[in-house]
Amino acid sequence: MRTLTFIILFLFSLFRVFGQTANTGQKIKGKIISENKQVMFATIGIAEVNIGTITNELGDFELEIPIQFINHMLTISHIGYNTVNLKLDSLFTYDHVVVELTEKVAFLENVVVTSKKLKGKTKEYGNKKKHDSFLWIQDGDKGAEIVTLIEPKTEILLNSVSLNVLNMLEKEFTLLLNIYAVNKITSLPDVQLLKNQKVIRSNIKKGWLEIDLSEEDMILSKPFYIGFQWVDIAEPLPLIGGKSGNSKKSLIRYKALGTWSRFAEWDIKIKGTFYEAP
Repeated sequence: MRTLTFIILFLFSLFRVFGQTANTGQKIKGKIISENKQVMFATIGIAEVNIGTITNELGDFELEIPIQFINHMLTISHIGYNTVNLKLDSLFTYDHVVVELTEKVAFLENVVVTSKKLKGKTKEYGNKKKHDSFLWIQDGDKGAEIVTLIEPKTEILLNSVSLNVLNMLEKEFTLLLNIYAVNKITSLPDVQLLKNQKVIRSNIKKGWLEIDLSEEDMILSKPFYIGFQWVDIAEPLPLIGGKSGNSKKSLIRYKALGTWSRFAEWDIKIKGTFYEAP
């Protein structure tokens, strides 16, 4: 794999666009780019302390850092790019930070190729019956995310994933689909398995929102997490079907790169080709 490199450009303006906030810390504004193009929906934050956000469609971001964390590292990540870690105290002397990401040359090898001798059968897995109640992520922020654990008993070629939604405002919304390997030590979501960022835009009012994964050619044989991430959580778009009470398989984090905690059972199903040895 090519050696990780990154370029940090500092742009100056007549007025300071960030500064120390009263007794709370400092604010950083900037842009994430790659090859002179903006990188939308990149994740930015301090890992596992519930301080994070994502860039908008122009690659811009704004993040307030509480004073007790100003000596930590700022992590910037995106599917398909090398992750960058920067010392926060080195950024606070600049007005506007532009970080350039470099693309990964090789992708993860968590996706296995099944033998041609195996026989496959297409079927659905998950909640085949929708709940009539709907949930919303309270106190969440940009980059809030829910995942559920899938434990296949055999190899699965993922064809699609569906989410039961309710769009009361009848506006277009945007979600990100994520698929993670399971960390062997913590049993939490670990490395991203998708090759490219999967952005879902829809104005569906109610029902199963189906996302096609056939072009990903993902065949998985080990447990994995699959979930959805909100790029904007100012409005309840969309609500998700589910039921109250924590599930052993569902997790939530309220900030990008935040800590995971237990979440309610929510309506998700996958459609795939399940392979079994003859």
